[in-house]
Amino acid sequence: MATSRKKINRLKYKSNLIIIIILLFVLRLAYIAWTPFALSPDEAHYWDWSRRLDFSYYSKGPVIAWVIAGFTSVFGVNAVAVRIGAALFSALTTYALYLFGKDAFKSEKIGFYSAVILNTVPIFSAGSALMTPDMPFVFFWTASIWCVYKALSENHPAWWLGAGALTGAGFLSKYTMALILPCVLLTMLFTEEGKKALKSPWPYVAATVALLISTPVIYWNILHEELTIKHTLGQINPETNKTGLRLGIEFFGSQLALVTPILFVAVAYGIWTAAKTGFKEKNLGLILAFFTSAPVFLFFFFKGFHGKVQGNWAAASYITAAPAALWILYRLLESSGEKAKKMYKLLAFAGITIAVLSSGFAYFPWVAENVGYKTVLYGAPYNRVTAWRELGNRISKTLAEMPPETFIMADSYQITSELAFYVKGNPTTYNYDDGNRRMNQYDLWPGPESLKKGRSALYVKGDNVGAEKEVLRSFEACSKDLLTIYRNDAILKEFSIWRCYNYKGIRKKSGHTKF
Repeated sequence: MATSRKKINRLKYKSNLIIIIILLFVLRLAYIAWTPFALSPDEAHYWDWSRRLDFSYYSKGPVIAWVIAGFTSVFGVNAVAVRIGAALFSALTTYALYLFGKDAFKSEKIGFYSAVILNTVPIFSAGSALMTPDMPFVFFWTASIWCVYKALSENHPAWWLGAGALTGAGFLSKYTMALILPCVLLTMLFTEEGKKALKSPWPYVAATVALLISTPVIYWNILHEELTIKHTLGQINPETNKTGLRLGIEFFGSQLALVTPILFVAVAYGIWTAAKTGFKEKNLGLILAFFTSAPVFLFFFFKGFHGKVQGNWAAASYITAAPAALWILYRLLESSGEKAKKMYKLLAFAGITIAVLSSGFAYFPWVAENVGYKTVLYGAPYNRVTAWRELGNRISKTLAEMPPETFIMADSYQITSELAFYVKGNPTTYNYDDGNRRMNQYDLWPGPESLKKGRSALYVKGDNVGAEKEVLRSFEACSKDLLTIYRNDAILKEFSIWRCYNYKGIRKKSGHTKF
């Protein structure tokens, strides 16, 4: 009878989760279809990569471009086709976390609620509507850790092969995936199951599989003078005027905002308690959860004192910490008196409510305009997803007034990418290099220096600014237009647009010092 009841509960949690996943997937697709927000510059840039499929790219692995290319080949070039992969990978991640939570923590309830709560946290929820490398990466990270747990607990070769394949695919998505190797090694060194597995060939076979799947990135870098390594080192030691302390505080603050304060404290306390109990009781699931979360967060935390660290870089550290937080919550509820239980439940409710409201605001920030905050869309991060359609429409109209074979050029990869996506016909666009900016993927493709002379051009820059002398000298004549985009009777964005005639050629920069 007890066994039958457990089976019914297991099916209930699983079926309910699948319904929730499908519902969230549909809602996210609806939001993607009707959102007023344009593609972010990075999304547009990855889409432009997908038009030139390769083994890898300057700053990221190839998975993001491959996925976008797959969906746009089926559904056409539109924002929904670009972003549908984000909704899909968020659904897959949700189910993978459920599998890890229920197996590693021996609880269907923990697996179910950790997967559901993950979708309320802004760092995951908001990202589920943006097609960035984080979405496939987080799925491969989560699924790989689940396979590692199954491999260590069941000692079956198939799980090792799965872990290796998923790790390799994750590395092709985002290079942060490499951190899973020391995390898993630490788990193996500190658990009996891991020490036993180290004496078998399968962990090494898994590592070999991961390496083989990663070869497209390795091969591409061999052909391109290790540009990815140079770029990564540039990210580690970027030029900045900020002190290390200020950068570290900014990173920590970003985590409180992206996870929300109560849930951040909950996952931190949960993973710390899980570690103490795991080492004391020699519990594989608890130790694996600790080593695949705390070291990752600490890596980026300390890195944040030496250079700018984006808030989303530490996203993977919260995956296995989520079920750990629920695990400690249930332990506290079981061992506490009525007053303490009420307090813990109230804190849990408050934490989830704040997370839901924060995620809701991330999706619908314009609601704040109705209560007097009229400039909410003027600053980061919303200024990255506004005004691009308007710019594309203006350039499309201007292009129609220009001579045939007019080409489009911009001074940043962000504007260059947005123009390629939003200008009618999706023309090939070019990123002008003045020698002072960071290198990007456009520098590896034919640039304006490869175009024949005599053509006309539209040159676009952000804000009301002047054009570089070299650009003006490259044409017989140039005239400037100013595009001003308003929202709530205030300037949202401005773009300077030059109509240039009789192209005389422009020299290609000999090399880059900024990567």
